[in-house]
Parts: sequence; structure tokens; C-alpha cells
Amino acid sequence: MSILFNFNIYIYRFYLLAYLRISGASAKSYSSLLPTFGIEKIFNLPYRQEDFRMIQHQPINQPVIEEAHKHDFFMLLMVEKGSGTHTIDFHDYKVSNYTVFFLAPGQAHQWHLSRNTTGYQVMFAGGFMLHKGPLWPFFTPSAPPLLKLTIAQYEQLATELRLMSAETAANITQHRLQIILLLLQRWYASAYPSETAASGHRLINRFLQLLEKHYAQHSEVSYYAAKLHVTASYLNLVCKKESSTTAGEYIRERLLLEAKRLLTLTDMDIKEIAFSLGFNDTSYFSRFFRKYTGQTPVNFRRQI
Repeated sequence: MSILFNFNIYIYRFYLLAYLRISGASAKSYSSLLPTFGIEKIFNLPYRQEDFRMIQHQPINQPVIEEAHKHDFFMLLMVEKGSGTHTIDFHDYKVSNYTVFFLAPGQAHQWHLSRNTTGYQVMFAGGFMLHKGPLWPFFTPSAPPLLKLTIAQYEQLATELRLMSAETAANITQHRLQIILLLLQRWYASAYPSETAASGHRLINRFLQLLEKHYAQHSEVSYYAAKLHVTASYLNLVCKKESSTTAGEYIRERLLLEAKRLLTLTDMDIKEIAFSLGFNDTSYFSRFFRKYTGQTPVNFRRQI
């Protein structure tokens, strides 16, 4: 194991279990309820000493995380060879050769991969990125979280990863990461032009960032419109035109996603979950959940 600019390159096989239910929960806040794992927690560091880690995966054994958690960092999972399933926020995605998966802080995920799976995993804190402006399109909540690469694209990506792993200076490593993200953004835009255009729209991007911060406290389009200095109807119109999804639908889907996470990852009762998501009436929350998922919260939890 070699240490290069505050990150280690570990060699081990994929098989990380990233969400399980935990018991004894009583907190009202999702943030305080689930343990938040930083990069130092994943690798048993005594304190937070870095904002970046890169792992090269080979088909050999590695540790497994055995408790529910959310990450406070971004992750790129790049599969060179292998097969299996990667579940991200309750959606199953096929794992295949030359595929990149994108994970943002707070997402629940689980993967089951073949024993011969190889590739790279890059983890980095938001503060480590040079680009502090709008969200990268592949890290927005509603965007597809995977990208299928050609062999040539993957080889170019792997070359950049090897160059990055050889750096010892923080600023150079940051620039190498920026190059990798820009390459991925270019390829992602070709694969998902509509999603990229929507996330690149300044108003929608600002709305999505506000939504991520305030969805549990504010579910009204008018609140976000006021923050953005536009009318609610205009915000809905722009979102619908650029992404085929209204602002109200974005809010609804974000609430439903968080409800599913809490039902799956915690033992909070339905009343606590409803309250934590801004619903003062448990029965109204249950009707809301059933209307858009076809199941009651209780039945959804039982099937997990």
C-alpha cells in the first residue's frame, strides 16, 4: 500500500453493502438519525485527514460495511470488467463492462457483483472539487446515475486515473479530478442530452440546489419561486419546458425518495417519518405516499 498525497490506493474486490436497516431510532431528523460516513470512517482513520480517496479494485477480498449509513462525499464507481446489480435509491441498474456509476452524498445504495469484477472507485468531498458552481449533471437527484462507455472512452478514463494516482500535490490532484469530471460530463451529455440541458439551465440548477436543502421544510413551489425571484407559474413552466418535469413534481419526487429511505433504512414509526418530512397529519402523509407509489407506507416497509 503506497500513500500518495493523502490518499491510499487499496486493492480489493467490490462487494460493499451500503444500506441495511438499523434499530432503536428515535430522532426526528434523518440527518441525525443515520450515521454519516466520511472517507475517514470508511477506512477506519482516526480523524478526518483527507477529502479524497481512490481505490483500484481487483477480484480479491475486502471489508464490508455492516450498518446503514449515508456518505458525506461524492463517489465515482467505474467498472472495467464484471457483472451484477447496483441498486441506487430503490432502482436496480445492470452492472456491465465499461460502466460508470455516479453517487451523490446521502444516496442509499447496494451492489451485488460477480467475484471477477474489477475497476476503480474515486471518493471525494464536495470541497475538493475545483468547480464550485452549478451541479454536475450526473450528480443531480433526478438524473440517470450511470453511463455506459466505449472501450476507447474507458481507456482514456483509466489513463487519467493512473496519472491522478501518481500525483503527490493536492492542487495537481484536484485538477486531474476536474479533467476526469469534464470528460465524463462530455460523454454524459451525448448519452443524455435532455438531462444535461435541464441541469445546465441556471434557474433549474438553482432550484434543485435549494430543493435539496429545504424539501423537508418547504413543499410549496411558491417558496422556491420567491427565493429565485420568479413566479411559481414561471418556475413550473421553465422546469416543464427544459426537463418535462414541473417544479411541483420535482418536490414531490424528492419527498417520496426521502420517505422510502426512511422506511427502508430506519425503524422510525410512520408518524415520526411524516413529521420529519413536514407532514403534520400522519393520515395525509399515508394518502400522499399511497397515491404516488400505489402502496401504503406500512406495506412498502414490509416488502423490504
